[in-house]
This record gives sequence, C-alpha cells and structure tokens, in this order.
Amino acid sequence: MRGWLPVLLLSLSLPAFGQNLALPAGQSQFTITQNGKTVGHTESNIVRLSNGYSIESHGDMSLGRFQYSFTSQNRLDPMLNVVQDQITGTVNGKQASFDVASSTDGRQFIIHASGGGKNESNTVTRHQNLVVVPDFDAAAYVEMVHFAMAQPQYSWVLIPKGNGILVPCGYVNKPDVQGTLYGRSVAVRHTTVVISAQNAISIELYYTTDGTLMEADLPEQNFYVIRNGFQLLNRPASTVPHVGAPPQQQQQQQQNGQPQQ
Repeated sequence: MRGWLPVLLLSLSLPAFGQNLALPAGQSQFTITQNGKTVGHTESNIVRLSNGYSIESHGDMSLGRFQYSFTSQNRLDPMLNVVQDQITGTVNGKQASFDVASSTDGRQFIIHASGGGKNESNTVTRHQNLVVVPDFDAAAYVEMVHFAMAQPQYSWVLIPKGNGILVPCGYVNKPDVQGTLYGRSVAVRHTTVVISAQNAISIELYYTTDGTLMEADLPEQNFYVIRNGFQLLNRPASTVPHVGAPPQQQQQQQQNGQPQQ
C-alpha cells in the first residue's frame, strides 16, 4: 500500500450533541482541476439506512504519466462514526487495497492493507469525529462539511497510506463567500480543515447553510474539487491557522461499543 495514494488523505470529527448530522442522500459529481485544467472527476452516492449510512464513492485522475483511481465503500452509524470502509485503487496500473473495520468491542479499528507486493496489518484507536479520506474523495469531504458545522472539540483523520496513519485535525471557520451554481448566486460558508499539528496541511471547504458541499480545495497541492455547475467568486487566499492538538491520552472511553471521545 505504500505510495499508492498521493499525499493528502484526510479525516474528521463528529459531535455527540447539538447539530443535525444528517448527510444529504443521493448522488453528487465533482470535477478535479489544477491550474484551471480538468485532471479528473470524483462522485459519491449516499444512501440512508435504518442504522446509519452506506456511502460509495469513486475518483480518477490523470496528470502527465501519473494515473490514479479509487473506489470506497463506507459504512457509518447514525452519528457518523465509521463502522467499516473498503478502499481499492490503482496507481499507474498497480492495484492496492485498504480495509478498515471496527473491532467487536468498538474501541479499535482493525486495518488490512495491500499494495506494492506487501500485505500489512495494524490496529489504531477508533475515535469519534473521524473521517477516512482517500485523495480526492468527494464523500469524505461531504462528511467533513457536517463536522465543520458541528465544531467538535477534537477530530481526526485516518489516512489510507501504508498500514494507516492516524492524525488529529481541526476546523476553523472563515468569513462567508459568494459563488454561483448554474449561473444563480449562492451564499457559501468557508471552513479550513487543518490536518496535523506539525507541518500542517489544509483542506478548504466551501458549502451552503444546509451542508451541501460546493468545493474542496487542496491548496498545498494546487488541486480543486468543484461541484459540477459551481463557480466560487473571489477565492480567498489560503492560510493554515494554528490549532491545538488533542491530548495523547483521551479523557474517556465510551461503553457499549462506542468509539473513544
């Protein structure tokens, strides 16, 4: 699995109170651009279940000699806790996979990864407010929008690289901006997702008041994931704000198979 996902794989947090966490059911399509040129596409399909969500997403990108594609099949509980995620992909024709599933007691993720001729396994803490984020995964950015609205104290990203990289992240609200959707004016909220306290990178989320993702920018890599028909007006300059890291030892463990806070 080493090296099959480019650089930026993210994940996020969920609150136990306050905000409506319902994800928007249905399909959404996005275009991936760099320097104004289309280099790929990504889409997601969210289905609401009686016990949570089933989410399938796809993506593909072609940049010079670099060819990348992925499929993610994700299960979430009603509070957006990850239950299981199965990711398969190819990089320049070489296949890789990354499977993560909750342990029977609900406190850990069990990870199995393959790629580059290697098979690896790992376990990491199953935190609340966590998103598994393959590069350019529209579904992951949709999940992050709803955590951005809920503003939990601590949040996490599980990066499907190697045997899994678990890092903290934080959400920082920015001033609203304006855009157009198929030519009609639309007000857009803006939140910066800061990934890791050291050598931080960011994802810039733009979304409507009802939580519909319009755009996700990866400024350090100069990639833009834009909903079909949307145009952002006067894109703000990107800055990575400082956020505090969560404590290394979490304060409390949930009972009855719930993730750690």
